[in-house]
Amino acid sequence: MGLTLVEKIAARHADGLAAGAVVRSGDFISIRPRHVMTHDNTGAVIPKFKQIGATSIADPAQPVFAIDHDIQNVTPKNLEKYANIEKFAGQHGIDFYPAGTGISHQVMVEQGYVVPGAMVVASDSHSNLYGAMAALGTPVVRTDAASIWATGVTWWQVLNLWEMAQRIFPCRPA
Repeated sequence: MGLTLVEKIAARHADGLAAGAVVRSGDFISIRPRHVMTHDNTGAVIPKFKQIGATSIADPAQPVFAIDHDIQNVTPKNLEKYANIEKFAGQHGIDFYPAGTGISHQVMVEQGYVVPGAMVVASDSHSNLYGAMAALGTPVVRTDAASIWATGVTWWQVLNLWEMAQRIFPCRPA
């Protein structure tokens, strides 16, 4: 059987595999995503980044900060959070899109971060919608985002949703 699009893209972004290595559903791999997007929760990722002892971003072109979740909140506390995120982005040379630029996933597509064949992760549960662009998108938790900032890589299990569904709800003959 041929490879799925997910298997092909995952293999392309696998870190440490020999050229031409085949990746199949169920495999655990180390991946180097093209980008890792965080939004307002960047304010919670920054302390995790510091907690793991990181001081520099492995690849400043990899993270993208796009503020969009709580932009109507103009309290001093929220505005200070946004200012701290922008300051951190500036200190590390990270692309930053302030509140009002657009929905983070829209920004990722419109600004060319999500392209066909790319693997892009985000600390947002909706990142799997990058599949609409023939890309591979998957959510990561805040700690994973921080570790990707620090190392450029993370682990991932390649999964085939049809196979997963069959394990949970096996088809039975009528």
